Amino acid sequence: MIRHIVLGIIDTPQKKKLLPACLTLAWIYLLASGVAFAHHGGAVYDTSKMTTVKGVVTDFQFINPHSQIFFDAKNDKGEIEKWIAEGNSGTALSRYGWKKDSLKPGDQITAIGNRSKNGSTTMHLRKLILADGEELPVDRDFEN
Repeated sequence: MIRHIVLGIIDTPQKKKLLPACLTLAWIYLLASGVAFAHHGGAVYDTSKMTTVKGVVTDFQFINPHSQIFFDAKNDKGEIEKWIAEGNSGTALSRYGWKKDSLKPGDQITAIGNRSKNGSTTMHLRKLILADGEELPVDRDFEN
């Protein structure tokens, strides 16, 4: 039946030449979508422990597929480290009441999350606390 539908739609020699290209593109799209979904796993983050970092926001990207908070924090030696906390999408955060101006450069924050396994100063954000103690909801799957 599907063959009849396809052949009914593709009735000219020019259109028939497009069928292999369209099927190839559809196949590539299906393969690529599996990779896109796979990257959402937590394999790059150490989910066995939480890391808490206090710092000052330098930039906030309220975007999809993941929001990003850029902030400076002092390490144990008093040196400034550049951190990135990757959170849920801007769309998901907006459901919790976030807006594109929820964080501004200069805001002091405490970011809690799972640090990258490679030791870089990146984390998967699980909880965010503002300087006044207000917690901004980040992840409904995370128990506070």
